[in-house]
Amino acid sequence: MATLGRLWAGHVYGTNTGNLFLEFDTVEPAVAGTLRFMDSQFGLVLYRVEGKFDARLALSGTPLQAKPEVEAGDLVIEADLTSEGQLRGTWRSSLGTGGTFLAYPHDASRSNQGAGQATAVPEQLYTANITLGAIRLRTEAVDELVEFVRREFVVGRPVLTYVVRGNEVTKYYEDFKADADVPSELRYLKLTIQELEAHGINRVVVVELSAHGENVVRVQGINESWVVGKAEATTRMLRAYEKTFVTTYKKFGLSLNHAIFLAMLVTMPSILSLNDRVIFAAVLVALLNGLYWLHQRFIPNALISVRTEQPSLVQRISPTVVSWVGAASASLAAALVYKWLVGGP
Repeated sequence: MATLGRLWAGHVYGTNTGNLFLEFDTVEPAVAGTLRFMDSQFGLVLYRVEGKFDARLALSGTPLQAKPEVEAGDLVIEADLTSEGQLRGTWRSSLGTGGTFLAYPHDASRSNQGAGQATAVPEQLYTANITLGAIRLRTEAVDELVEFVRREFVVGRPVLTYVVRGNEVTKYYEDFKADADVPSELRYLKLTIQELEAHGINRVVVVELSAHGENVVRVQGINESWVVGKAEATTRMLRAYEKTFVTTYKKFGLSLNHAIFLAMLVTMPSILSLNDRVIFAAVLVALLNGLYWLHQRFIPNALISVRTEQPSLVQRISPTVVSWVGAASASLAAALVYKWLVGGP
């Protein structure tokens, strides 16, 4: 049977935010004590709390002390004692305010806060980083990603960072959805969600998608199994939106690029003049750099469409067409330059 410690400290979220310190005078058979809540806006409010702990903690609170200009209502508090020894629950007041809270044990004399577990959790941090291939997301996929990532978070709110007219903008997901100024296509999107886990350490999930960088899933926390599982599950969810062709090019380069370079090595001995060889090599290097720029410009590593309508067939196949037409044109140009340098018909 789990028992309740006497000293707790934590954070309050909701219509009011701030820090709390909960000190119980008695925990058996009834629960009673003092709650000190430091509101981030209204300052300190002192409550007398009483109730019971039987599988769940249920408390009622009466205000004892507050600033003269602050109205403090009666409290109703309900919480669960988690297996990690934390108190996670909800609160509401007679004024209509309410929210959630998270508290950690601070009674060093107690060793059985959780269900048969010691309260001391090793203060170590685990991080998982997984790199993805080229990603294409539409509005419904962004919504699915956000809902998937926010699971298991009680109070954490998803935050999106994106680029508007060259400037980064960071907003809560709900504000992002309501913002009419969001571009129809995004080439950078970072999703972040975090909340306190234990010992004042946050657990964090970050999904960063970039047209000209890497697409990465990062997860951090003190629970190794949760970190690894969350990272792999999020990655599997995003694999459905990977583009195989673009991913292959980004990882290994386009095969026609390799063919052009190998052709240069094979045919170079046929060009007798050193100056002509230099010209031929310079032209081919310029063509390969042009192909690389073409792929970077027109085949982004990440593209997020926030339009409600589906992209057309032309929009879906145009990156592939641009890639192959560009590579074929570069091959033809290299062949013509070679023919001119060797003086063939």
